[in-house]
Amino acid sequence: MSQTASEVSVFRPPNELRQVFGEPALVGCEKLEDYEKLLLLIALAIKPTDPVGWLLTKDVTDWQWEMRREQIVKTAIIKYYQKEVVAELIKKLAPEGQLASAKYRIFLMDDDLTLWATNAESRAEIDKALAAMGHSTQEVLAQAYIRGATQIDAIDRRIAAYERRRNTALKEAGLWNEGIRRKLEQVNTAIIDGEFTEAAEAA
Repeated sequence: MSQTASEVSVFRPPNELRQVFGEPALVGCEKLEDYEKLLLLIALAIKPTDPVGWLLTKDVTDWQWEMRREQIVKTAIIKYYQKEVVAELIKKLAPEGQLASAKYRIFLMDDDLTLWATNAESRAEIDKALAAMGHSTQEVLAQAYIRGATQIDAIDRRIAAYERRRNTALKEAGLWNEGIRRKLEQVNTAIIDGEFTEAAEAA
């Protein structure tokens, strides 16, 4: 068995602790297996040796998961406002003429907007057409950030708060492991000293 496989088999929380942890608070399309993978990777890094170490590992995992969730939501918000901006600009792509323009806006514009959001080639074509009219992809993105500024700033503040809590848990885990290491060294030293003392007395 490789060292990695051996570590994977060791660094999993005991069943008793799993009952204490309960099921992770997943929302939307979040997957339990993804959470379990993150927990395992963090456990491999922290190497918990007792229940307290595992509780700290769980804390680190949960804060990291919250940060991941916030990043996903932030991306979704930016994409939402990008689409909103494009939905307004794409009207300018309507052909000339009152009838043709009305027909495009009523029957075809929504299809083009859907293609922009879902098809890379169509998106590139529409972006190019908008850029030719003075609306570059950078401008669209900037407008999306401006419109979503309040939500984006709130997310960034939450991410920063979660990061501080995660780092605190990591620090505590490190101190806890260091404390265990020192205790083990003291025990080993005491055993060795005792062995030498007994050997000297026997001599």
